Amino acid sequence: METSQCSKRIKKSGFSLLEVLISITILAIGLSAMAALVAQSLSGTERARYMALATTLASEKLEDLNRWRSVDAHVAAGGSLTTDTTVGSLNYYDDIDLSNTNGQVSETVATGSGYVSVIHKSTGEVIPSSNSPAPSGTGNVGFHRRWLIESDPVVNGLTLTGSRRITVSVSLSIVKPAINFQMSTVRP
Repeated sequence: METSQCSKRIKKSGFSLLEVLISITILAIGLSAMAALVAQSLSGTERARYMALATTLASEKLEDLNRWRSVDAHVAAGGSLTTDTTVGSLNYYDDIDLSNTNGQVSETVATGSGYVSVIHKSTGEVIPSSNSPAPSGTGNVGFHRRWLIESDPVVNGLTLTGSRRITVSVSLSIVKPAINFQMSTVRP
């Protein structure tokens, strides 16, 4: 009698194979959900980083264009936020390549005879180069900027005579959905 009671206790004290399989399945589902959450968090962080860079690039271009007097040819009315526009020798667009590896920033504009690039090294050195595109490859992130300059803009139904509105659009298409950021200012 004693041996039969012992064997009953032994059978009841462990886990069955079915219980172990169910536990492993629940654990796998939980870990998969956690991995998806971490991946989504990393993607959101990367997207926020790119949006911050787009904001900085738009602000930098607005400051660059605002430093010119309104009668200067560098800020003549023209441009487009949807297509690359050139009026005479004045481009209303450029490409910005940021290096994730060495901190280098390259501003490049295509011209009729090739490219014009200005390379800003992380050391502070600025290198103008002509007829060569900006360096590309692993670790580079390419933004595209366009700007529109309007004379005597209409704001809320009111014509601002003698003023100009400058709008800069920055886009990045390597992330999905693409990053598109736009910033404007009105100046006398």
